[in-house]
Amino acid sequence: MCPGARWLVLCGLVLSVLAGAAQANPAMSEASEDAAPWPTQGRIIYRIYHGDSGIQIGRATHTWWHDDGRYWMESLVETTGLAALLKDFRYQQRSEGAVTAQGLRPERFSVDQRGKPHQEARFDWVGAQVRINRGDSKRQAPIVAGDQDILSIAHQLAQPGAPKAPVALTVVSNKSAAVAKVRDLGDATVRLPLGQMPTRHFSVHSDDGKVKIDIWLAAGQHWLPVRIRIENRKGEILDQQAEHLVLGEPAQGNPS
Repeated sequence: MCPGARWLVLCGLVLSVLAGAAQANPAMSEASEDAAPWPTQGRIIYRIYHGDSGIQIGRATHTWWHDDGRYWMESLVETTGLAALLKDFRYQQRSEGAVTAQGLRPERFSVDQRGKPHQEARFDWVGAQVRINRGDSKRQAPIVAGDQDILSIAHQLAQPGAPKAPVALTVVSNKSAAVAKVRDLGDATVRLPLGQMPTRHFSVHSDDGKVKIDIWLAAGQHWLPVRIRIENRKGEILDQQAEHLVLGEPAQGNPS
């Protein structure tokens, strides 16, 4: 058992990593060429580990829904077990927008975190701007076709019409918009709580090192994101690994 002080530090990392890593970019690779249709609705539950320590500090529940023209998705992150006793953390992200021939086109991204004001980003595709409202501050940044938000990126990677990696695109969070390079790192077999799975590994990294996200898409499961590893600017890591995958269930809160 780790000393109490260490647990407090690890629990605190949930907030710092999520807050510090909410910037990235999407792209497409050859994976999309053989992709099975994106399931219209489903849910993935991830265990969240602190780096490579093997210590689970939380759980993330990701749900989505889409039809021919619209999509909606949500990710809810919470501390679990002893970590929850030391720090009751709840962080919810939502993304909604259009499904186009070029992939996902976000229109609104929002974040709700216990104890903090509602934050959101609104995409103005006609004006080529995204407006970010943090409650206590507002900012805007330019966008171009194909740019994503931090939540939609993992599904955009498997959209047939999206640009193929390597590519540089902007990804928007509740904090800012950042440009990162998306690279296809090839096939990789990963061991997850869900089991051993063949995947395609993508990296989403900025040149300045401030954006570091790795995403593994499952080859036998519609190229869904079964592992997401995020590193913030301090080098702190959250590793989300799928333990449960359900397709065809209505996503709680979906707008249908």
